[in-house]
Amino acid sequence: MRTAPWLMAVLLAGTPALASEAQAPCGGLRFESGRMVFGRTLAPQGADTDACLQHVADAIRTRPAIRSVTVAAKLPDADRLDGKGLAVARRAADVLVAAGVPRTRVSAVAPPAVDGEPAQLQLAYVERPAQPAVARLRAASGAVEAGVTEAQLHPRMVGDSLYPGELLRTGPDAQVELALADGSVVRVMADSLLKLGAVELMANLQRKVRLDLLRGSLETDVAPGGAGSVFEVHTRGAVAGVRGTRFRVSAQDDGTRRLETLEGKVALSAEQAEVEVAGGQGSRAKAGMPPEPPRPLLAAPTLVAPRSGVFTSAPQVSWRRLDGAASYRVQVARTADFAAAVQTYGTSGTALAVPGQPRGKWFWRVMAVDPDGFVGFPSKVHAFDVQP
Repeated sequence: MRTAPWLMAVLLAGTPALASEAQAPCGGLRFESGRMVFGRTLAPQGADTDACLQHVADAIRTRPAIRSVTVAAKLPDADRLDGKGLAVARRAADVLVAAGVPRTRVSAVAPPAVDGEPAQLQLAYVERPAQPAVARLRAASGAVEAGVTEAQLHPRMVGDSLYPGELLRTGPDAQVELALADGSVVRVMADSLLKLGAVELMANLQRKVRLDLLRGSLETDVAPGGAGSVFEVHTRGAVAGVRGTRFRVSAQDDGTRRLETLEGKVALSAEQAEVEVAGGQGSRAKAGMPPEPPRPLLAAPTLVAPRSGVFTSAPQVSWRRLDGAASYRVQVARTADFAAAVQTYGTSGTALAVPGQPRGKWFWRVMAVDPDGFVGFPSKVHAFDVQP
């Protein structure tokens, strides 16, 4: 068991996959190294172009680090000269402005088209954060959105930076892994809403980290910090002071806040009462109630099969029944650290026919869940190959 020499505090407070990108206003939109990449060629003008530009404006508003946007109308000379090309670019810029992008941040140009390319609009941007990023989206599965408010959430991609005050939401079948600026890793589970606070890095490895879990659950691997460092996860209704490096927090809709300590120790307090939750234990605080006495978490299940092998279709996975388990959580992923393409299934049995998986190598593991919803330790990880 590892114990960090500094305080971590957890303050417990009170769509399946994304729609097809081909059906999105721009056929999909990515921000890559100063260029906006669309899923299809953006025509110089038209109803579809206006819809895409309004979608772009919504995305820009969710990315406060973007300081300027340039709209380029790349047209054949016959349509570009005598100011006609610039007029097309300015009209597109006006659509962005009408949709909420400050006019002082939008410019228009009409460079020559490249021979053989269709007439199109291209957009570039300059990103200069007003404050340092607090996290980077390191891996994601399923629908992941972020923005400054829930009304302004927009799909995010692996590699995107997140800034203080931004909200991050995961869909029903989604999971995201965040690399925080202090070196910690946070895994946000499905159906969760997290608000990113400040990450302050100071001398002597001292730092202060604050996250607000508004809904759902997360798991942390906290990087070592110097004396006086504080790592806080806030929810409603209770307070947990943690001395450790790995724990889970969940916030349920009925007001129950649950803490599962995998390593270290946690002092969980609520309604002027406190319990110490050591590694391998869990506790919960129902709305308006003091925390319950710690209970042991369920042990890791023993996997039976497959432990390896090549299959023409996804195999059935199985494990031994574990005393005290009411159900099991089965995870399948592309990587052994369960950071990429994670799929989670629940079952009350000890076997699961994994839904059809694409070709390639898959890793799997199982966790037992007790009757009150506490999730135990993960099993060992095994793999199988699908080669139709």
